[in-house]
This record gives sequence, structure tokens and C-alpha cells, in this order.
Amino acid sequence: MTTPSTDKINALVTRVHPDYTKMHAHWLFLEATYNGGRDWFKRNIFQYFKEGDKEYKDRIDRAYRFNHTREVVDLINKYLFRAQASRNTTDAPASVQAFWKDVDGAGMNISDFARTVSQKASVFGCPWVIVDSTMTEVAENASEQDVADAEGRIYAYILRPSQVRDFSWGADGKLNWLLTQETYRDDQDPFDSSGDVKIQYRLWTRQQWVLFREMKPNQKAVDASKVYRTSNASVDDAALAAVGNYEIEDSGDHRLGFVPAIRADNVPSDALYTVPALINDVAYLDRAVANYLSNLDAIIQDQTFSQLAIPAQNLMPGDEATNKVLEAGTKRIFTFDGEGGGMPFYLSPDPKQAELIMSAIQQIINEIYHSVGLAGERTKQDNAKGVDNSSGVAKAKDFERVNSLLLSKAQAMQSFELELIRMVSAFAGEEAQLSEDNELVKYPESFDVIGLWDEIDIAIKLSLIEAPIALRARQMTAISEKLFRGASLKDRKEFESEIKSWRDRLEASIEVAVEIQNTSVEEAKNRLTEEASRDRSGAGEKQSDTKTRQESRRKESDQATGQGEKK
Repeated sequence: MTTPSTDKINALVTRVHPDYTKMHAHWLFLEATYNGGRDWFKRNIFQYFKEGDKEYKDRIDRAYRFNHTREVVDLINKYLFRAQASRNTTDAPASVQAFWKDVDGAGMNISDFARTVSQKASVFGCPWVIVDSTMTEVAENASEQDVADAEGRIYAYILRPSQVRDFSWGADGKLNWLLTQETYRDDQDPFDSSGDVKIQYRLWTRQQWVLFREMKPNQKAVDASKVYRTSNASVDDAALAAVGNYEIEDSGDHRLGFVPAIRADNVPSDALYTVPALINDVAYLDRAVANYLSNLDAIIQDQTFSQLAIPAQNLMPGDEATNKVLEAGTKRIFTFDGEGGGMPFYLSPDPKQAELIMSAIQQIINEIYHSVGLAGERTKQDNAKGVDNSSGVAKAKDFERVNSLLLSKAQAMQSFELELIRMVSAFAGEEAQLSEDNELVKYPESFDVIGLWDEIDIAIKLSLIEAPIALRARQMTAISEKLFRGASLKDRKEFESEIKSWRDRLEASIEVAVEIQNTSVEEAKNRLTEEASRDRSGAGEKQSDTKTRQESRRKESDQATGQGEKK
């Protein structure tokens, strides 16, 4: 790449994508609402009409909130990773296995890294993950020591979307280039360094990377390999507008043929630039709840420490009683003309205002959890009261809603991890070892509450009622998936083959049993027919013998009768 002029470099590092410029304030608000803290109240508790500055400051100091935004994000993350994703460590290349053990270079494994990415995706909607390597190229005739010195590691780090300044998509649907904002700290020397957090910019292309840094005269540059990269909001103060000239501090070739950056979407999306966050609406509802709680606190304060109203005629300057009244209570006294004989009294807000605010707070909290299918966490009258008022139908609908959300996030995370594996393998030169389907990572396809023993119990009952074979085979597949989540691709294919063989044997045995049963029925019918025939034949013979005996008796009777007549 031809070295650009200083003016072009300055123009590059100060440019921001138009959509990201519009979303910058929104992303900062989402992150601040999730993180919470006392500073959040100063920016998000609004001063109401005719409120004094001192009263407003005191109200902010007393402000409090339950962080519903964080609760929603953490609950979804908990449900998403309750069942661990299946990662095939047997078939994975060596570089991928090493990367899974230490993703960020600080000991974070892939499970914890995936949780963090999912949490950032819920907060921002579209954080970015950069894959980089400390490995260096060696010549073909390099010595063993040169090869050992060149060994490094592959690592990844997360960037907030506000740290991605600009990028371009190619005709092939992949990134042409990506400009990111990084932070580093001037802390190399404990005596001479300033300790300030500063910013720098890095341009990623399909073949190389270039680092831009603002240089001061006679200042020694910090080693570019010791850059402190972070996505924490605490370094926002360091991200100031460029006030000087930027120069190329360092550059290098990665020769991957693609930009090693992944946009980790909250849910699967075809959007080119931004993706809605999980808390897009939740954060603003949460802010409304905090403001209503602050207003309620003000009402409680005014109701508890009411304002004294006394006739002005009762306050005489210099009177000892007057001084005592001024020192009493909250020292807030309202005077009025008591010429008509008015009596002192206390002013306090209408209690119905507090009831209205409490009703609005409960309704908004219900909508916050209902919008993401977590109404069971906060039912109609708030779960904190210990009573679950939701019906069975409502729970079923909530489960469908949250199950659909979890499935979408699982698909997005699975696509992200598969792309991460491809980039890591490309850095290590082991991309050819990946299978065509690349099924090294598989997230759950259902988030029901049925456990392994429940699945086995269902299988037994299906067998007892002689359920269809296809249904029983599908149940066996579900059992194998829950019993061996981390099975390799070879093992999974063997399980599928064994289940198919078991199904074939079961079908054959049922056919034999049916055939035997049919044969037994035919034999029984034949025996009954033969017995019936023999019975009919025997009955005929008995009837013939009876007739013969009757005929003989008749003849004998006739003979006896004839002899009597002769006599």
C-alpha cells in the first residue's frame, strides 16, 4: 500500500460512518443504563417544572433504582447458557483447541468469552470481535531458534460499536476494510511516563493492517505490540477529537484474504450496519421507572416532613418564640395573611398522587419483562410480593416468546463461533483441516425445562403404550443429544447409525410378532372349525343311533301288539 499523505491520514481517522454517528449517543445510553452507578442519575433524572436547584440536587443524591436493564440481559444470558454449547474438541484443529483454552490471551476460555460476547450483543446489538495474532513469519531457511522465537498465539478481543469508526462491504458480501479506535496507556516507564490513556486508530484490510498514532515531537513511541485494547466505557474521556497530525506508527501483513473482524449480532440479521439491541426499549422504560421512583421519593419526603403554614401576624421580629418556631422541624415555613383568624397548619402533597405513580411504576415494570417473555419474573402484582398471579395460558405464551428469543440468539452465537473458528484456523494455516459442514460448535435447538431423566421416563412410557416406532426413535435421539452434548462428529454419526439400526430391528421384531400373532389366530380358527365339524359328525351319529333304537322299540311294540290280537 502506498504511504498516504498526512492530510489523508487525518481525514481517515476522523471519519465516522453516518449510521454510527446517529447511534453513538444511543449506544452510550444503553451501556450506561446497563452498568448503572451514581453518575447515571446525574444525566438521567430530570428536573421537573418549577423545581429549585437545591431540591433537584438533593433529589438526585437520594435517587435509587433497581437495574431492570441488567436483570433482563443477565436473565436471558443465564437461560441461553444454562445448557452448554457442544464443542467438538476431538475433530477441532490444534490451533482451535489452544484458542478455546485462552481466547483473549489473559486466560479466558471460550465459554466465558461467548457469554461476554452475548452480553455485549444484548446491550449494543452489534459489537465487533477482532481476531489477531502475535505470530511472525519466518524464512524458509530459518533456524530452529528463529522458528521458536516466531511462535506466538492467536487471540480475540471485543470492541463496542462506537469503537468501530467506519468500514466498507465488498461485492462478495465481505468486508473490504475496517477502521477501529483503540486505547493504550502511556505507562512503560514508572518515572517518565504520564500514565494517560490515549487513543490510536487501526486500519484492517484483506491483506494487512496499519496503525495510526498522534505523535508529539521528541516523544518516544510506545511498542505497538503492547497496546491496551479494551471495550470499557471508562476510557471514553480519552477519545478526544484529533488536535494534531496522525502518522503511520506501524503496519504488518496478515495475508488472510479477508478482514479478521466479526460483527456479533444480537439475533440473525441481514442488516449491513446496525442491529437492534435486546434492551433498545427496555433501557428507556427503565429510565422512566427511575424518574417515577425519584418523584415518589420527593412526595414521601414532603409528606413526612410537611411544610408549616402560619399567619404572618404571629411572627414578630426579635420575639424569642419566633426564633424557636424558625428552628423547629424542617425550618421550612410558609406565611400567609391571618387577618381573618387563620390557624397554623401543615402543607403536604395529595396521597393520591403517590398511588398514581406507584400504579404507573408497576405497569411499566410489567411491560419491561413481558416484552422479552419474562413476565414470570415479575407478575401482575410484582413477584416481590411472593405470589405468582400469571395463568397457565399466560405462562405458555411467555415460554414461547422467550424460547423463540433464545433460539434466535443461539443461532446468532453459533454462526459467530463458526466464523471465529474459520478465522483462527486461517491464521494458523489449518483451515484445510476443517470439515465441509464445520460442525465443531453446536448450540441447543430447544430451551425447554425437560431434563435427561424426564426424557428417559418419556421413552419408557412411549414403549409401554406401544407408541409409533418413528416417535420412539426421535425420543432416543433427544436422549443421546442430552446425554452426550460434547460428543464428536464421528460419535454423533455412530449414535445416529445405532439408533437407525435399533429402529430397523424394532420394526422387524414387531413384524415377526404380528406374523406370529396372525398365524396363531389362523391355527386357532382351524382347530375350532375341526372341533365344530367333529361335534356335528358326532351329533349326527348319535341322532342316527337314537332313531335306530326308537325304530327297534317300535317294531318290538308292534310285534307284541299283533300277538295279543291273535290270542
